[in-house]
Amino acid sequence: MALATAVRPYRDFFLPSLHRRFASASVYTFGLCFVIAILIGEWDSWLWSWFPVGPTGVRALLLYIPSLLIYVLRVAQWHVGQRNTAAPWQTFWKYALRLNTLRTLAFYFFSAWFFSEIYLWSRSGYAGLGHTDLGKLHERIRLNERPLYLRTVLIILGVAQAMMHLWKDYDRIPIPVTKPKCERKDGESASNTSTPQTRDTSPSLQISQKLGIIIKQSVSTTLVMMAIGFAVYFFFLRNIVWTGWYNLSKWFTSLAKTSRPTGLAPFAGLLWRNFWASFFLVLLWEFTNTTFDIYIAQEPLKKDKPITNDSKDPNGSLLNGLRSKKEEAKNIAFWELALITDRFDDRRKTIYGELERKKAPTHKQIVDICLAEVRNISNRIDTINNLFPKKDEKERKPEIELVPRISQPLREDQIAGPGVPLGTRLQRIEAAASQIARTYSSPDNATNAGARRLIEYGDRSIHEGAQQAGSVWDEYWSKFAASPIGWFFRSCVRRTANVVINGSPYSHQSSIANAITTLTNLAVSSLKEDEYGQFNKEVPEIVRVFASAIKAIESYMQGLEVDWMDVDCLARPEAERKKVPEVEVVVERLKEGLERILRSFAEYLGPMGMTAAEIREAKELVARTERRGA
Repeated sequence: MALATAVRPYRDFFLPSLHRRFASASVYTFGLCFVIAILIGEWDSWLWSWFPVGPTGVRALLLYIPSLLIYVLRVAQWHVGQRNTAAPWQTFWKYALRLNTLRTLAFYFFSAWFFSEIYLWSRSGYAGLGHTDLGKLHERIRLNERPLYLRTVLIILGVAQAMMHLWKDYDRIPIPVTKPKCERKDGESASNTSTPQTRDTSPSLQISQKLGIIIKQSVSTTLVMMAIGFAVYFFFLRNIVWTGWYNLSKWFTSLAKTSRPTGLAPFAGLLWRNFWASFFLVLLWEFTNTTFDIYIAQEPLKKDKPITNDSKDPNGSLLNGLRSKKEEAKNIAFWELALITDRFDDRRKTIYGELERKKAPTHKQIVDICLAEVRNISNRIDTINNLFPKKDEKERKPEIELVPRISQPLREDQIAGPGVPLGTRLQRIEAAASQIARTYSSPDNATNAGARRLIEYGDRSIHEGAQQAGSVWDEYWSKFAASPIGWFFRSCVRRTANVVINGSPYSHQSSIANAITTLTNLAVSSLKEDEYGQFNKEVPEIVRVFASAIKAIESYMQGLEVDWMDVDCLARPEAERKKVPEVEVVVERLKEGLERILRSFAEYLGPMGMTAAEIREAKELVARTERRGA
């Protein structure tokens, strides 16, 4: 099959797809901005209070700017997979001082400030939120503290929302973990057998389903932050903010010489406006983040077809995506490949037929890339085992004998010499007497019974004191590990296993699962769709890699020790302490794929080059899982 010489890069299809989704999400967000613009406006006219062409429309456009800042932030920082570190302090150390952290704080700061200016501009007419307070006729103009309080509290809210954004990792896009397609009968369409993990509902339905959760979360966040903002402003920032704002304002307005804040009365109405301003701002942020997540996490399809179908060389563009250095594009390419092997029969058949591609046939390159993802699991486990060998391996010292032993080893106890030969009877009597004297005059017999009892009592007291001190020390550290401060330094089996099995700094679970799905679907479908019979050469290696990965994971998890600071794990039953959901998903996908391949190639694996021991071992791995499930 002749292939195009120039292959378009994967980003030419990936980025336009993201732009279309961004535009669709923006429509919903602008609709929310329009509703907020109506609610915060002055309802002095039944027409202009809602008519888009007028002050309400301008206000809606301005309100879209704070949400647009969050969209830009998300586009710049989104990633696939959860953050994987061995302990919370490592997460803080790795991510706290990065440029992304400072960018997040800056964007939320300016978003809150800009929203506060729009709100004050919309409500300052009759709400007493003007820049100055005219006071009585004989009084000089005074600086109004009420808008200053609202600005400060909303900016504090922006900083808190940025911290929540970083803490909960809002930048992560949840891409589903696919699984091999179910076996279907002849003539049954692929659309009827696709798995729930790869079939997503419409974005509008997802948004409507999450709208109630967004409103409840916004109300709770608003109430908490109102109390925190009130305390921070009046106990820490009031005089500082007032002095700075007054020194800046006196250059533009003739103000009364007041060195201290003038008060906030009436305060009840200000708190009510503070609640609605904070609620609308948090609602706008949460809605923006939710719509972005929903649309970016949509399947990489265009008009129900893979996005690379528009390329002159679709599989070549897809291979470029699989080799991309950007993890986001690489993960989306793996997802698209898994969907192609699962649903699109015509496109899947082209993978087997492209044998003239540069470097290697298309199916060979895809198999190598996918197997590399699975092999990386075993490589990470081997690296950890080499860096931190098990105790029994460290203590085991092999005995090497360079030459065979021809005599007994030398004695290490006291050895008595031959002595001088005793000639006369007197000499023999003297020798016997001296032996008796040495026996009964040894240091052990010289000590009396009381002294021996004192020594034994002292030894016993020291031993009991050491045990008591050790138990007190263990109790102290156990309480420290269970405390909020100890959580920051706590080591966790789940974290450790995720770092080793799924990789770091971000989890590769999605790409691993999609690679397993791709290999399984291609292997099983090759029996009917590989017209040239070339793919079957890859099947033995796929079986070996799957079996090796399963054994490596199970061996590592079995030898993984629970740290004494892992309070949550130690509180669970011993049989469940090493059950890590993310690791179990990977093992489940590997065993499902291995089982399907063994069932399809049961009678062909021997002639393909696999030994009887390898086939038996692979079958035992699958059979052990079936017995456990039963």
